[in-house]
Amino acid sequence: MSFAEYSKNLFEKLITNNFEPIKGLMGDEISYATPIIGLVSITGSMWYAVIIVNTNIIDSETYKNATKPRINAYFEGLLSDYGRKNIAVLNLFVSEKASDYTVFLSEDNFEFDRDVMNIYWEMRLYDEVLTIGKNHPDKIANLRVLVMDSLNFSLVNEEAVIYENTTEEIYQRALKQRPRLEVKGGQAPIFTYILIIINMMIHASIAFSGVQGFNIAMGAGALIPRLVTEGGQYYRLFTSMFLHVNFMHLINNCFSLYIFGSRAEQFYGGFKFWVIYMLSGVFGGIVSVLFVPNPTIGASGAVFGLLGAVLALTVKSKMDAGGLNYPIMLILAGTSLGLGFMRPEINNHAHIGGLIAGFVLGFLLYRSKRYDS
Repeated sequence: MSFAEYSKNLFEKLITNNFEPIKGLMGDEISYATPIIGLVSITGSMWYAVIIVNTNIIDSETYKNATKPRINAYFEGLLSDYGRKNIAVLNLFVSEKASDYTVFLSEDNFEFDRDVMNIYWEMRLYDEVLTIGKNHPDKIANLRVLVMDSLNFSLVNEEAVIYENTTEEIYQRALKQRPRLEVKGGQAPIFTYILIIINMMIHASIAFSGVQGFNIAMGAGALIPRLVTEGGQYYRLFTSMFLHVNFMHLINNCFSLYIFGSRAEQFYGGFKFWVIYMLSGVFGGIVSVLFVPNPTIGASGAVFGLLGAVLALTVKSKMDAGGLNYPIMLILAGTSLGLGFMRPEINNHAHIGGLIAGFVLGFLLYRSKRYDS
């Protein structure tokens, strides 16, 4: 097997596994004359990169003195741009014949505490043996499996090797093979839209009725802990979810409802979406009754439930949900709760209760099923 054949195969497998090509570290095609190929994955909590080095073109001295500094500079800039601390970079030296990298890999040069953690492996194509650098990790996520599997052609990859040279052609082919979450909702988030419309119509009818109408609505439907615990008016756990203090309160909740609701509906389906929304809102209300003596209103407990459900989806599937992965979801949840603690007028107990309920419900209701395109 040649360097070009093997590298096209590995390139395609990496793209299928959510790596992206690094344009600044490679050319427009993969051939026997390609010196290096770079790919990076920055979607998870840990960042990874793979640098495929053609040992026919770059010997170990050239790599140490020229290629490695260039690679390190690139990733140090990437870490700085994104405010990250480190990245694991697998430098895979691909050899069609015996090379001087055998000596290089025998040196004890692994530096664990560096921002750019360079890991050295050599794939010897002439005898299909993978050599690991001295004291270097022999496993990095699922990369060892991909590296070894790339010695074997699938029918798709055989076509790619024969007919395709440009990285863009192989990239587009590989994109079609990326696994995706099963979509259980319709193309449009109809139930999310319905909820937004209901909230807006209720708020509009109360606003047009004036101060007296607002007071009547609050008295009849707000979450008043004493009336729930002593008066048995449990319906307030439900009705308070559809009342809002003012227009900005309504808009903020409806915007968040659209962001998280559309994704929850898409990947859980309409029925489970309603279950998550309603039960999260009710549970958030229960937590509020237990810890907050003042009357409260708003859909934010239910909306936080949807946020929790999407978070559970990304954690359980280890995939993005409409462009949101679990690190992003954790940041959104943490930021939203943090803002709630900074503003005493916000009922953060309802937020926490809704978030917990949504995450648990989402984790229980989601069936991890992935489809190839």
